[in-house]
Amino acid sequence: MEDVANPIIIDMKYCPNKICTANGNSKVTIKDITFKNITGTSSTPEAVSLLCSDKLPCTGVTLNDIKVEYSGKNNKTMAVCKNAKGTATGCLKELSCF
Repeated sequence: MEDVANPIIIDMKYCPNKICTANGNSKVTIKDITFKNITGTSSTPEAVSLLCSDKLPCTGVTLNDIKVEYSGKNNKTMAVCKNAKGTATGCLKELSCF
């Protein structure tokens, strides 16, 4: 990847045009997802964004050999994670959610 916005993302809180349910809770279960051998640069500091539902957390998420760095200046690459459970191996330290 080169200069990709949000290269690794799960967003169960996504709400286009404000037509979502009133409580914002997802009715979809996300489990057993693997992101593997991803390298390159991100145009956003959040190279990994796992925003899962409070009621139905993401489970079995695997990050394996993720080496994506923020291409901007003076900012760190980071992972933003909420209600995600899983493992990270061989990833850049700042991209570990677990």
